[in-house]
Amino acid sequence: MWGALALLVSMLVAPTAARAAPPALPGGKANWVVSVGGLNNNYDPRNWVRLGYYVFNADGTAETNFWSWNEADSPERINTVKANCDGAVPHCYIRTVEDFDGSPTGGLRGSFDYDASGRLVVTWKTDKSGADITDLRETWNLQTGLVGGKLARITSPTYYTNSGTASDPDVPDPVAGEFSSYSATFGIGYGSTTGFGSDTRASMSDLVNDSRYNTVPYRGTFVRVNNGSLDREGTGGNWTFSGAQGDNNANPWQKCAGAECLGFVQHATSCRSTEDPPNADKDRARYLAEIGGGRRNTEEYWCMLLASGADCYVYNSHPRPMLQIIDDDGTFQGWVGAEAFSHVSTSTGKPDEAWNQYYWGIFDTVSPDAQPAIPPSGWNGSQAVPRFTVPDGANVATGDLLWATGALHFSGRNFVAGGCHYVELLAVGTDGTRQRGTSSPLCAGVEADGTRAFRGSLSFAQNPASVVITYWNAGSSGASYSPGSTLNCTPAGCTSADRKPFRIVYGANVASGSVTWIGPTVQFEGNNHVASECRYVELTATGSDGTARKASSSKFCASGGDRTFGPQVIADVAEGTDVQITYWQGATATGPFTLKASATCRPTGCQ
Repeated sequence: MWGALALLVSMLVAPTAARAAPPALPGGKANWVVSVGGLNNNYDPRNWVRLGYYVFNADGTAETNFWSWNEADSPERINTVKANCDGAVPHCYIRTVEDFDGSPTGGLRGSFDYDASGRLVVTWKTDKSGADITDLRETWNLQTGLVGGKLARITSPTYYTNSGTASDPDVPDPVAGEFSSYSATFGIGYGSTTGFGSDTRASMSDLVNDSRYNTVPYRGTFVRVNNGSLDREGTGGNWTFSGAQGDNNANPWQKCAGAECLGFVQHATSCRSTEDPPNADKDRARYLAEIGGGRRNTEEYWCMLLASGADCYVYNSHPRPMLQIIDDDGTFQGWVGAEAFSHVSTSTGKPDEAWNQYYWGIFDTVSPDAQPAIPPSGWNGSQAVPRFTVPDGANVATGDLLWATGALHFSGRNFVAGGCHYVELLAVGTDGTRQRGTSSPLCAGVEADGTRAFRGSLSFAQNPASVVITYWNAGSSGASYSPGSTLNCTPAGCTSADRKPFRIVYGANVASGSVTWIGPTVQFEGNNHVASECRYVELTATGSDGTARKASSSKFCASGGDRTFGPQVIADVAEGTDVQITYWQGATATGPFTLKASATCRPTGCQ
C-alpha cells in the first residue's frame, strides 16, 4: 500500500517537460509591408504579384492580409482621384489596378521560426477564414539595424542577386524551393513597431513640404518580367519632391487642389516615339495618390507623347500599387510596391493578351537611411548619379549625369528669370582625355515658362571619371558671360568646386575653363573653341621669387572646332597670387600671334 502511495506521489510531483520559448520577432519588429511575386522567364501568363501586410506575433504565430493579381486574369486599370494640379501637369484621373481601392482580397495564417543559418522561415497553414491549406513555406534573409535600428528588411535569397555585371545585369533564374515551397520566387519587405492605421502614413502634403522627406532621393530595385525576360531595373531614381532638389526646378511635384495626390511632369525621360517623323516629346506625366485606408498609395506614369494631343492617356500606363514604409518613430522611409501592367488595345481599351507586352514585377524604393542595396553605378550601368543643381540668384539649371561605359550622358532644364544663361560641362576620362558639352544659351522671355531642356552625350575611349559643371550668366544682351556657380562631379556625387571659372571671348572664339589654387601651385584647364584662324590660351603667374611663370594650351586651328587643354600646373608661385589669362590669335599655327583678350583671376573670382 505504502509503495503504491509513494509511486502515486512521485507521479504527481514529477516535473513536466519545459515548453520551447517562442521565437523572437524578426529584428524586434511586428508589423511589415511586403511585396511578393511569382516571376519567371516565360512568355506564358504565369506571373503573379501580391502586396500586403505581415504581422508577427510574440507567440510565434504569423498572419498576412494582401491584394493579389494574376497575369492570366489581365487585371484592368481603374480610376481613383482626379489630379487637378498646378503647372503643366495634365488634369487626369490617377489609375491603379482593380481591387486595390477595396479591402484586401486574400489572407493567410501560420507561424514563423528561424533555420540553423538564422534565416526567417514563415509557414502559412490556413487561409484567413481558418480553413486548412497545404503548407506554404517562405524562407527570408533578414537584415536588421536599418535607420539606426528603427527598421528591418526581409528579402528573398535572390532579390538583390545579380549574375551579370552592373552594366549588364542578369537576374538568376529562380530555383524551385530556394525561396518558397510554392510558386513565389521573389520578395521584399520592411518592418517596424508602428501600426498600419491611416494616421501612420505620410500625407502628400508631407512629402512635398516636410524637410524630412522633400529633398530625399528614394531609390531601390525593381525585379520585373517583360517580353518573356526576367530582369531588373532601378526604381525611384533621384527624383525628389521639392523644387530645390527635384528633376524640374521650375515645375516640381505639384499638390492636387481637391484630393490627396501629387502630379509631376518629368523631363528628358526614356520615352520614345514610333511615329515617322518621330515625336520629340520626352516628357512623362507622373502621379502619386493616397488611396483607401492603411498605408496605401498608388503611382501611375505614362509618356505624354502617347496622348496624341489629348489631355489624358487612358491605355497602357504603368499602374503601381504601393504601401508606405514607416519606421519605429513614425517616420516615412519609402515604399514597397508591385506593378501589374496588362496591355490593352488602344481601340477597345480592353486587355488584348499580348503577353510579351505585359509588365509584372515587385520593387522597393527607399531613403538612403534604409540602405537600398544597389551597385554604386546603379543597375544597367547608367544610373542617374549624381543629380546636379547650379544656381545663380533666381536662375538655376538642374539635371542628371548618367555614367555609362565609355560615355557620360547629361540632361536637364535651364530656368532663366533674368539675363541669359547656359550650362557648360568639361569632362575628364580615366585615360586623361577631355570632352566638352554645353546647353544652348537661354535669355529671359524667350521661353513662355522660362525653361528649356538640354541633353547630350560625351564619348570616351575608356570611361568618364569626373566633370566640372559651370553655370554662365550675362546681362540681357548675352554679349559677355561670367560664372554663376560651379560644381565638381564624380560618380559618387557633386561638390562645390574649389576653383574659379573663366571665360574670355574674341568674336565667335571662346576660351573657357577654371583656375585652381592649391598651396604654392596654380592649375588651369578648359576648352578652346575656335571659329576662325588659330588660337591659344596662356596663363601667367608670379613666382615666389617675383619672376613671371607661364603655361599655355596648344595652338589650335579649326573652324568651328573645340580642343580641351590642361590641366597645366605652375609650381612655386606666390601663394594666392593673381594670375593673368590671355587669348592669342594668329593666321597660322606658326604665328605670329597677337593678344586679343584677357582676364584676371584671383582666389575670389575671375573678371
